Amino acid sequence: MTTHTRPQHHPWFGSYALSRPPRLGAAGVRDVLLREMDDIGFHQDLVSARPLLVPPQSAAELYGAAARLLALLRKALLASGPTPRHRMAALGTDESLHPLFTDDRTEERYCACMARPDAVIGEHGPQFLEFNVGGAVGGAVHTHMLTRAWRHVHADVDRLPFDAPSLFGARRRVFATVCEELKQAPGVALLGTLRDLPGVRTTRYFDAEVHHLRRHGFAAEFFEPEELDRGHGPGGRFRYPLGLRHFTVTEWRRHGIDLAPVRRALDAGCTFLAPQTAFLVSNKKVLGWVSEGLPWMTAADRALVRRYLPWTRVVGDRRVTWRGRCTGLGELLLRRRRRFVLKKAVGMCGDGVLLGPSTDPAVWRRAVEAALRDEDSIAQEYVEAGRCAAEVTDGTESGTRPATIAPLLGPYVMAGRPAGCLVRYFADGSSGIVSMYGHGALINVLLAAR
Repeated sequence: MTTHTRPQHHPWFGSYALSRPPRLGAAGVRDVLLREMDDIGFHQDLVSARPLLVPPQSAAELYGAAARLLALLRKALLASGPTPRHRMAALGTDESLHPLFTDDRTEERYCACMARPDAVIGEHGPQFLEFNVGGAVGGAVHTHMLTRAWRHVHADVDRLPFDAPSLFGARRRVFATVCEELKQAPGVALLGTLRDLPGVRTTRYFDAEVHHLRRHGFAAEFFEPEELDRGHGPGGRFRYPLGLRHFTVTEWRRHGIDLAPVRRALDAGCTFLAPQTAFLVSNKKVLGWVSEGLPWMTAADRALVRRYLPWTRVVGDRRVTWRGRCTGLGELLLRRRRRFVLKKAVGMCGDGVLLGPSTDPAVWRRAVEAALRDEDSIAQEYVEAGRCAAEVTDGTESGTRPATIAPLLGPYVMAGRPAGCLVRYFADGSSGIVSMYGHGALINVLLAAR
């Protein structure tokens, strides 16, 4: 007879649990969340009943490791070649996917100014599975609004029981710094499209940040791509010194969107953040380079990688060392399928990801053979996500219940500083490919207890 034991809660998460304010109850908490998240893309039937609260030292470790690894990835990418063309050649990437480069100083200086890695809590703490870099990284607006919602839920206490970075505030400070460096008045054009946001009816997703910026002295405006040309002022100069790239070239080409207005805005003096090079930093092959080790890496760099990155290699017909043994990479992946994940070097929202433990062996074999042939993927050692306590509700007391979840953590880093942390999870406690879009994950935020 097989017995099933309840997964143990990982000590990294601590044992903090915020009580719901009596004045609100389950229905009131749900109402606050739905009001803040209205029309920005949010599951409404079942929601988190409390934020994920962790010890301050755990949050500090998560953000600190994220910032240090991001800096290492940036250095690795820039060291791979002196120009964007050299770097794309080193990555084997299609140059047509990166048509919006600007001057070298801007590209190199700001390419890692905003990012959100994906991490799970492994046996010994945070393990970073990938780094999403740039202004188009998903979940930023959700993170800001959810953090604001929990502030409202606990607004009647004298002192909030948690620290909650403002994502919009952190991004605003990046914008302010860059405007000062450019000797320009603070102004930002937010460029995106509702076509990227399934089920969203209005521009509230973008307007929330526009209003935030305006309240803090910025000129700010949202543009759909077809509207961008009206941002040009007298003499053809673009009216905003900065732009926020709420898009990827791949997605916009899929929508049939013309990128020429973006090129015109760049040529007319608008600095879009993060610049095109950000998408090269987020290429998962860079993660493989750093995991395998580069000649210039210091002992401290290598220790950081050993501690926080799972074993990751660029897939090719070559030999690697895994757990002290030299072997062919293809042979290793086929022999040890359940120990590995296969990921396309370029992809998002779980696209192009195969989890060895849950993939049919025949499907896995074909994918490995294709990856060896095309050299467009990485292999990464599988990390089982640690569990923690949570609480979910449908807005009724009878529909409020505790849950044990395996969260995927997304700590945002803006100019090296903490900017909030997205949490994605399945309420039934399952792990795997966790995404808001396509996989139906619930979302929350991680906060540090005071």
